[in-house]
Amino acid sequence: MNSLEILKRKVIEFVEKVNKELPGIIELEFRNVYKRGIFVSREKSEVGAKKRYALLDENNNIEVRGFEAVRRDWCKLAKEVQRKVLEFVLKENNPEKAINYVREVIKNLKEKKVKLRDLVIHEQITKPLNKYEQMSPHVKAAIKAKEKGMLISEGSIISFVITKGSGSISDRAMPVDFVLEGEYDDEYYINHQIIPAALRVLKALGYTEKDILIGKDESLKRFLKW
Repeated sequence: MNSLEILKRKVIEFVEKVNKELPGIIELEFRNVYKRGIFVSREKSEVGAKKRYALLDENNNIEVRGFEAVRRDWCKLAKEVQRKVLEFVLKENNPEKAINYVREVIKNLKEKKVKLRDLVIHEQITKPLNKYEQMSPHVKAAIKAKEKGMLISEGSIISFVITKGSGSISDRAMPVDFVLEGEYDDEYYINHQIIPAALRVLKALGYTEKDILIGKDESLKRFLKW
C-alpha cells in the first residue's frame, strides 16, 4: 500500500468518526485525495467566483473552479493558455516551463501566427440592443452585425474579435464573420486575455506580469511541495 492509499484510508476513517458525532443531518464528505493544488483568493476589485482553485488528483486529473478556463467570455487561446499553465505547474511542477510557454504564445500573437478562430470571444445579448446603456464590446459587435444584415435578438450569442485600429476596445469589436486572418489586435489579446489568464495561476506562486515579459530573479523561484 503506497503513501497516498494510506492517507486516503486515514482520511476516510477520520470522516466516518467525525460524522458519528455531528448533530442532525450535518456531515462531512470525503471527495478525493489531491497531490497538489493552487488556491487563489478573489481581490477586492474583482467580481465573479469568490473561490478559485485547481487541484491535481491521484490519477493526474485536474479539477478547476473559478478560473477563466471554464468561462465563455474568454477566447479559446486564453483558455488553452490557462489550461497548459495549470498542467505545467501541477503535473510537471515546472512554473518556469509555463512562463516560457506563455512567452511563446505572446511571440506568435505579435507575429500574427495565431488563427482567428482561436481569438473569438462569445457573449450573449441579454436584452434588446436599444436598452443597453453601456456600449461594451459584445454590444458594439452585435450592432455592427445587425447593420450588416444578421439577425440579432435577445438571447443571441455574439462571436467577435478585437481588431487593430483607432478608438476604444468596444469600437474595434467586430463580428468574426467580417474579420480576416491577421486583423486582430495582438496587444489587446496579450494584455487583456493571455497575460491575465496565465497570471490567475502564476500569481499564486509569486510571479507577476513583469516576470512573464522580462524574467524573474532565480532567488524567487518556488513552488508547492507535497
